[in-house]
Amino acid sequence: MKRTAIITGGTKGLGRETALAFGRAGYDVLALYSADETAAQELVKDMAVQTIFGAVLHHDVRSEDASIWSRPEIQAADSLTLVNNACAAFSPMPMHQLGWPDFEKSFLVAVKGAWSCSHSLIRPMLKKGRGTIVNVLTSAIEDQPPKGFAAYLTAKHALQGFTLALAAEYAVRGIKIFSVSPGYMETPLTRQWDARLREAIRTNAGRLTLPTEAAARIVDLVESGAVPGRGENYPV
Repeated sequence: MKRTAIITGGTKGLGRETALAFGRAGYDVLALYSADETAAQELVKDMAVQTIFGAVLHHDVRSEDASIWSRPEIQAADSLTLVNNACAAFSPMPMHQLGWPDFEKSFLVAVKGAWSCSHSLIRPMLKKGRGTIVNVLTSAIEDQPPKGFAAYLTAKHALQGFTLALAAEYAVRGIKIFSVSPGYMETPLTRQWDARLREAIRTNAGRLTLPTEAAARIVDLVESGAVPGRGENYPV
């Protein structure tokens, strides 16, 4: 069976590790990215070294460009998996220092991006009677939220609502839909933050997560027959 995994924000951090993990599991991989050409080329090299089939593609999930969805890796696949991982870059700061554009940017990438990709792939999934959609949340939505993450957390809560709404409509039609919530991760995004802030987050975080371990867990959840895929959330 030909399986294809599409990972948004797929060239850095958790997205990169998820793309490689699916590739090692025998999937064709389409890793989507919006800006960092250097990271994209590094992933291309790593995929070649590991004999992973697929492509690293420039595609901003906020765009209306639908050409990417006609690629043979998608159209010829017997099973499609979409991992909505893209997240707008940000630095933690008090909410009163944020403008509406900061919130809008988070929503456009996390929520509109997930909507756009899911909307484009639901039809081919329905035609095949199978498929999986995984939305990446954060452990910070599970309890009292940390200070300074207002735009990011609001978008992640909205993405959780979108997960539940999708599952309500499509889980009964053969599509597994669920979310995952990693703990704090050291990634290219978080490494841009002030070192003292990062240390404080690591000290107070309820859970620390390695991107490699989270990626492996995502693949396991996608492939597990014990996962109902009805909108539930899994810590990773």
